[in-house]
Amino acid sequence: MTVDEAIRGLAEAPAGVLPVDAMTWALGHWEEAGPRFIELVERYADGDDRSEDIESALFFIIHLLGERMETRAFPGLCRLARDREAMDRILGDAITETLDRILICTFDGDLVPLKVVIEDPAAGEFVREAAFEALAYHCRMGAISDEEMKAYLLHLAEHMQPRDDNAVWMGWTTAVSSLGYEDLAPTAERLINDFLVPVAIMDVDDFREDLRRTLDDPDRMAGFVAGRLMPFMDTVGTLSTWYGFSEEYRVRRARGELDEEFDDLDEGLDDLDDPLVPRGWPSITFGEPAVNPVRDVGRNDPCPCGSGKKYKKCCLGK
Repeated sequence: MTVDEAIRGLAEAPAGVLPVDAMTWALGHWEEAGPRFIELVERYADGDDRSEDIESALFFIIHLLGERMETRAFPGLCRLARDREAMDRILGDAITETLDRILICTFDGDLVPLKVVIEDPAAGEFVREAAFEALAYHCRMGAISDEEMKAYLLHLAEHMQPRDDNAVWMGWTTAVSSLGYEDLAPTAERLINDFLVPVAIMDVDDFREDLRRTLDDPDRMAGFVAGRLMPFMDTVGTLSTWYGFSEEYRVRRARGELDEEFDDLDEGLDDLDDPLVPRGWPSITFGEPAVNPVRDVGRNDPCPCGSGKKYKKCCLGK
């Protein structure tokens, strides 16, 4: 296999099919594949090549760059991260599941591109949140001092946009709780009470619980562990567990069952008054006593819908 053949294999993989051979070859021939992958990210980010084939391949390429901890890709990834529509097309749901870990792995020591993503109101809110989580992680690793990080957080608390419900504020409050900044707790609680943090995802009690978890941990890593915020390590192993790459998904997609199921669910759930029941849940029984099927699911637990994402970044926020 050549680099061009590997890229073509990534680009032409049918929906729901993992191009394992192409990914495995690239990982084993990184001296050849790595520079080309970095070039493709940069060319797409800069608008020099926005072809559909490259767009399709980039989903897998970005994950492989993370697995290989390819710091040379970091500037291009951060430029790409600011393009909301492109990120939605390329990564889709992976924005809320793996982007934070990919940014952790590719971080090259330069905080500026990461801060630019965080502060850009034109970027997607979940992309900005992922950048926040990566920044907090590298603060804990020593890339930025606690004093500088606190000053930055306080600056953002007063100036970051938008000043309404947005996931980027979830990134702000999570950074405070994960880093154990007890002195910034009043500011975090004010932001929550002002409804800047999505109310379905976090309230003041949730924040206090998260902060206390960190403060009770001598290593101050409990928040990152609870949030499953860690370096991205295994592209094939991770993606192979996702429902979107399962045999069941491929069969049901071919039969058109998925579209029919979600259409029926949307119609039925529009009649529900209980805001605790997430949209898309298949286990609704009408005429029975109302029961919240997710009352025991933690915000950082895997979502019970089977998506593979964290509950707070999947059905909880719907």
